[in-house]
Amino acid sequence: MGVTAILLAAGQSSRMGKLKGLLPWKRVTLFEHQLMTLEKSPVEEIIVVVGYQAEHFMKLAKNFPVRMEFNKKYSLGKCSSILSGLQAMKNPKNNILIAALDQPLDTDTIYSLSETFAGSDHLIAVPVFLGKRGHPILFSGSLYNDLLTINEETMGLRRIFQKYKDTVIEVSVNNPAILLNLNTPDDYQMALKQQMKEDH
Repeated sequence: MGVTAILLAAGQSSRMGKLKGLLPWKRVTLFEHQLMTLEKSPVEEIIVVVGYQAEHFMKLAKNFPVRMEFNKKYSLGKCSSILSGLQAMKNPKNNILIAALDQPLDTDTIYSLSETFAGSDHLIAVPVFLGKRGHPILFSGSLYNDLLTINEETMGLRRIFQKYKDTVIEVSVNNPAILLNLNTPDDYQMALKQQMKEDH
């Protein structure tokens, strides 16, 4: 089964105070890092959902084999962007990797998720570092119609996790970055420090 990656890049970065996707990360912008990582990963289709100040991302995405999807309803929250990405999928039977712009991706983690999935009958795979669940999350294509029912009122993806909690597989990875959420300037500075430690 192939994998479609949906990268959520429509948010307003209000807590960061500037567009998160344009922040420097590993010698490129965070947005480019995410696309470069997905390009090297075992995914056959990359859909990038944009909204707020989409023009910045449209320019950068020209260098990558991705499809850009504009979410007119981005101000309604993350669920609207996930739905936008799902509806843009060429093959709804594909497994679905949902990734957020502000959660730095890693190719090895994506490989581990898809390899674990390949040999199991689980419906959701989530990476785990030192007992804590992180990101991105891989969903079986058989959950496509369930995923189309998410909304902010019913806690979005959390409801899917609850409904299928017995079919979730945790995949241990040796990468603390799966726990990063770059929401605020402090989060970003701490993540940069962690990055510098790992690079030395």
